[in-house]
Amino acid sequence: MLPAVPLEGLEPPTFSLGRNRSSIELQRRAHKCSEHRVSAGLTMVCHVRIYCATIGSRGDNEPFRALATEAAAAGHEVYFAHTTDIPLDSGAEYTERELRGSFESLIADAGVSLGKALLSYPRTIKPLLEGAYNDVVAQIQEIAPDVVVYHPKLVMAPVAAHAVGALAARVELVPTLTATAEFPALGMPHGMPGWANRMSFILANAGLRAFGKRARTLAAELGVVNCEPDLTLCPVSETLLPQPADWPPHAIVTGQWVLPSHEEPDTELEEFLAQGPIVYAGFGSMKDSHGEKRAETVVRAARAMGFKTLLVTGWGGLEPSPDHVAASDVLVRQSVPHSTVLPQIGVAVHHGGAGTTHAMLRAGVPSVIMPFIADQPWWAARLQRAGLGPAAVSRRTSARRLTSALVHAITCGDAVRASATLIALEDGLGRALSVLEDAEAGMIALGPS
Repeated sequence: MLPAVPLEGLEPPTFSLGRNRSSIELQRRAHKCSEHRVSAGLTMVCHVRIYCATIGSRGDNEPFRALATEAAAAGHEVYFAHTTDIPLDSGAEYTERELRGSFESLIADAGVSLGKALLSYPRTIKPLLEGAYNDVVAQIQEIAPDVVVYHPKLVMAPVAAHAVGALAARVELVPTLTATAEFPALGMPHGMPGWANRMSFILANAGLRAFGKRARTLAAELGVVNCEPDLTLCPVSETLLPQPADWPPHAIVTGQWVLPSHEEPDTELEEFLAQGPIVYAGFGSMKDSHGEKRAETVVRAARAMGFKTLLVTGWGGLEPSPDHVAASDVLVRQSVPHSTVLPQIGVAVHHGGAGTTHAMLRAGVPSVIMPFIADQPWWAARLQRAGLGPAAVSRRTSARRLTSALVHAITCGDAVRASATLIALEDGLGRALSVLEDAEAGMIALGPS
């Protein structure tokens, strides 16, 4: 978790001081055009204005884009704010707003090295966060939405939301902040007793509080009494994370937020896939100084199994050699469409980001996780405990050990394919939108103010 940064030059929005959710709730409900069909579990709300804001790598952006698309298709007025880490969508039904900065540029400079990140903090991370905080507050002030859906790093969002009388819905792409006895917070080992699991979330929330110093200052300036979210949505498949029994009612596992891709592989890639079996290797937005050696390790492991290799370089986690590019049993791509390519893969090795982990399960592909940072070891442990994969391997592992892990992953194939069948029945986007509509209409419990 990155530390809090001062926001010099941030002008307080011109909201009426002292205005908060509870003081205007009756006014909102009086003018909303809502029709409820409670017996069917459905709520129809006319024209909810929804502002979605996120910051981070592609994995932090795509779930929000999926929700924005779903909400716009349902007839709501939707704004989606993000950095340049994903491109603008000219055909979108929602309105896109820009947040300054790019995490891809940060990783290009420092990779995922904590030491380099700390050294470059004043020059890179601090300005990026300051710009994003300022942009989010200004945009919420301008748009005056009914609902703000935000990434936890955007700590100013719930304050600005409550200042205009909007609901604030925090999105835990990984269950990082809402305490439970059923599993530990990030960075803590699985298998602890329930009380220790719950205690581990104190550390995670302490990091968020350090992030939130400026948010509390802004709240005091605006007379906002509640800096906490009204809702917490966790866009994770229940095959990986069933709704914890001890979560409060305003914290909800919805199922994953993902849009189907209609992108097709190019001809060369199609022909390569048809000649399997294939090991897929891709590390998304990860990058360090070992990309060249890692590519060689993956290719050697695949060859030891009699497999071909698809190297997907992403932001630099793999650096193929000229020999790899020329080899008939290796194909290099910067990115590939997961929905069409992964179902044709025999086994995969990846970094274990939430989006990639879900994509592998949706496609029924057994995989090995080679984690770099953050939530990735947590997902690896989750898969292992569920019988859906082997233990994580080091990102500096040997070809021999990687071969052993890939063979182990293949033995989990039946369980992975059974999970894929269950995931296909989920409607995470529909569930999330229904929760937001119901909350806006006053139909479900909200977090304490």
